[in-house]
Amino acid sequence: MKKNTMGSLLLLLLIVSLTSCLTITTGLDHSASGAGRLSLDYRINKKAAGVQKDSITSQNLIPLPIKRSDFDELTALNPSVSVRSYSETEDSEYIYINAELDYQNIIDLSEFLGFSIESENNGDVSSMTMHILDGTEPIDQESLNLLDSLFSEDRLVFDLTFPRNIRSSTYGSVSGRTVLFDISIPDVFRRNNLVWSVEW
Repeated sequence: MKKNTMGSLLLLLLIVSLTSCLTITTGLDHSASGAGRLSLDYRINKKAAGVQKDSITSQNLIPLPIKRSDFDELTALNPSVSVRSYSETEDSEYIYINAELDYQNIIDLSEFLGFSIESENNGDVSSMTMHILDGTEPIDQESLNLLDSLFSEDRLVFDLTFPRNIRSSTYGSVSGRTVLFDISIPDVFRRNNLVWSVEW
């Protein structure tokens, strides 16, 4: 996945005039060794997914993996990330994707997710900093109003678990070893910087 994936995703979705088509939940269970498990759950409008699956071009309309083969191609580029499980279900309107991946180190996890992740270990204190949205240009008010009207129900949800109780987190609600951060897609783009640091 490329950097600024969320920005690319939003622009592409606007181009094809699809509304309320995306909700992403990311789970992370990070161990003291630096390895861990990543879970991705998202729903995609069936119309958008159908266009992507039937496309005769190599460029996806939605820059997210949908098919199992998409995940296999991505993990082939990152040897320390592997697919643990994959499922795809659907209803009348949406396709629901669930994938679990194992990673061996932060570097390859960062490359897989498409944004910078830094980690430090200083004795009894460890930290992780995720540059989810880093230094993008501010969006004008007219575009923000459009985002609110089209994507008000679409969200990014992060559910992260660490080896020890969390000492501090710049975002989210902390409970023991876990922090939960829920933000709407329009609110993401109200920021030109979303850098999240967690210390445990």
